[in-house]
Amino acid sequence: MMTVERPCDETIRQNLRRILESKAFARSERLRAFLAYVVEKEMIGEGPQLKGYSIAIDVFDRPQAFNADSDPLVRVHAGKLRKLLKAYYETDGAEDEWHLVIPKGTYVPEYSRQQIACPAKPQTRQPTLTRKRLPGQKTAWPPAPLSSPLAVLSVLPLLLFAPLPSPEMTMDIDAQAKLFNGRHSIERVLPSVNVTISGEQNSDVKAFATALRTAAQRHRTLARATDGDAGRPVSRNAALSFSVELTWYDAPASGVRITLKHDGEGVPLRQDFITSERLKSEPDLLFESMSLASELFSLDGEIYTHASEEQIQSPLMECMTATAQYRKLLTRGSFESAWSCQQKLAPLRGDEPLFILSANSPLRVIGH
Repeated sequence: MMTVERPCDETIRQNLRRILESKAFARSERLRAFLAYVVEKEMIGEGPQLKGYSIAIDVFDRPQAFNADSDPLVRVHAGKLRKLLKAYYETDGAEDEWHLVIPKGTYVPEYSRQQIACPAKPQTRQPTLTRKRLPGQKTAWPPAPLSSPLAVLSVLPLLLFAPLPSPEMTMDIDAQAKLFNGRHSIERVLPSVNVTISGEQNSDVKAFATALRTAAQRHRTLARATDGDAGRPVSRNAALSFSVELTWYDAPASGVRITLKHDGEGVPLRQDFITSERLKSEPDLLFESMSLASELFSLDGEIYTHASEEQIQSPLMECMTATAQYRKLLTRGSFESAWSCQQKLAPLRGDEPLFILSANSPLRVIGH
């Protein structure tokens, strides 16, 4: 239950630091930024100003034209943030005195003080309970919470007999269940994207769809197109299947609405709107399609970010991201991460340079 008490600012910052450094939040840079932002805003008295629009602008770098009513970006990530907080307090934060929650319907953090028994009391009471126990009386043994690994295994017995995607993977059971997709769920899988047109199919939206498909292929971060199904790229893992839906609108402003969805969840991950004025000429068309493709399909784009946050990315995707991070930072830590994951996928000789992994050529050596 929520109490009227509130921890001091220093206690809040210490709790926030523990949360952000926990295993539950280790793989989600965006959710760490989301949580830190709303906590700091509440601490300086700007909690009432926390709205989906301001969060989208300040945390997710969305343009000023962002529409929080039609774009569920912040709401979706808020739901993920609540799940991660719940997971944290069931594991690393189980003994925390103060719990931080973000109630549904708001982005303002609230705090509850947990009723934790004094450590001295169990030491004095336990012998008394033991002595008073009647002969033959069974000791009460509370069942493990459903969130514990053993409890999850008990309700998912088939996972015990299913081959894991990779022996090197260290993901929780939910992530393994998402990533598991039969014997073809191996470590070198990449996400697939199907670009479709809904509603009116005029020449402008068709041209944009063609340009976007071409731009996607240049990123080499997606599964290659197959011979069948009109050349649609198909990932060997259904958990990594995405769709980009293009819809043409004539009013109130003419243009194309772009919606990125995860096929399994069916929840929009991102929505954009490009006016017809920005698609007048061929250079305009190429610029808009290539810019959007970079934001959606690159290693730090929406698809790879979503896969990382949901822990459904394959080891190949992780390695591609780690390699790109090293080439950007050029630090010893980033080098060791990239080198380690590359050795796991395909052991290298000591004199070989770091390679870049792609959909068209899984092991393509490129010098520094």
